Amino acid sequence: MIFILKGDIETGKSNALLQWTEGRRDVYGVLSPRNDKGERYVLNVNTKETIAMQAHQGGDSIISVGRYHFFSSAFVYANSVILNTLKNYKSGFVIIDELGKLEMNSDGLHGSASIAIQKTNHNNDLHAILVVRTTLLESIREKYNIPNCKVITTEDLISGCLENVTIVT
Repeated sequence: MIFILKGDIETGKSNALLQWTEGRRDVYGVLSPRNDKGERYVLNVNTKETIAMQAHQGGDSIISVGRYHFFSSAFVYANSVILNTLKNYKSGFVIIDELGKLEMNSDGLHGSASIAIQKTNHNNDLHAILVVRTTLLESIREKYNIPNCKVITTEDLISGCLENVTIVT
């Protein structure tokens, strides 16, 4: 099944998911929370490995979206984490944080997200949790052909909406 965690910009979606993953052994994929300096980084949910994501200015090997600049290597790493998860695990939750403007232009996490959505769309054991800004929700659902999903909020996540999802190991 596909879950879409929707919310406005900078409303704690990544942090809520980070808290939700603590102590769980059935969660994989990538999160992009902020560090103490307010800069985004990529977190491998399974291994806890991190790499810098947010650059201070544009340049070679930098992807710019509006006022934000990101290392292209961060997307290479994040895509590989997601693809390896899909290859190595047949059950659990795969987090993709986040699908946004880059992915709408078939960049960023688009490649791995497309495969993850296909693999989890009709799978009772492997679930995708896609993080999406509220303003892009319908555009993302249309681009990735996601007619059936459960849209959740950080409040739903905190109140335990995913606790009753059955995972076969």
